[in-house]
Amino acid sequence: MHDAEIQNIITQILDLGEIMLKSGGEVYRVEDTITRLAKAYGAQSTHVFCIPSNIVATITINNSEITHSRRVMTVETNLELLDRMNDLARLICRETPDATEFARLIKEKSNVRRYNHIEKIFIYAFISASFAVFFGGSWLDAAASAVTGIIVYFAALLARHIGGNIVFTDIFCAGFSALFAVIFTRLGFGHDADKIIIGNVMLLIPGVELVNSMRDFISGDIQAGTMHIAEALFLAIAIAVGAAGVLTLMGGGQL
Repeated sequence: MHDAEIQNIITQILDLGEIMLKSGGEVYRVEDTITRLAKAYGAQSTHVFCIPSNIVATITINNSEITHSRRVMTVETNLELLDRMNDLARLICRETPDATEFARLIKEKSNVRRYNHIEKIFIYAFISASFAVFFGGSWLDAAASAVTGIIVYFAALLARHIGGNIVFTDIFCAGFSALFAVIFTRLGFGHDADKIIIGNVMLLIPGVELVNSMRDFISGDIQAGTMHIAEALFLAIAIAVGAAGVLTLMGGGQL
């Protein structure tokens, strides 16, 4: 392969790794995938360093050392897309297509079905109601939690629209959850504001970050694990601050 083709191939390899990381893939999975892909294209050595916010790969191929890096700003967990990229990586390792075909395959596999607004509204409402009942709420609390869950969904859209980061978004959504839980219970639509709130809060809990941090620690990626668990703790604090702040302003949510 000539130099331009090598550069394009490495760019596509990093593109695939970036998609995996953004979709919720563990750092060791991303590092292993990039290493295997580079080896399939004849790399003599590959050194990959990955953390949840950055990928750096130094690849020696045709006696030339090439370093590429990617800054990962956002993460949107998408296990279907992650699974597709895993399958694509195996296909690429077997067939080693040229850079143009590699890019086309990435674009094709990235075209996953996204939930529309109606489906997301139903999911938010269903999850909120389910957890309200699970934690001891009445069916009326579940109904109130479902409606509040829909409000939380639109609050999240608004927070993202005005440019808020994930911490701001969680504070904003938790605050709206507490606000409407108290309003509904005072209007008689629900018996226990706490049960309504907890149903909504479960929408915001950073479960993937916490699980990935444990997997990173187990696999020996201490830095990545520390970043994931720190993010999970900060988000949990943000949720608590948003909900507790509104409850305090409204007199603790008492009728």
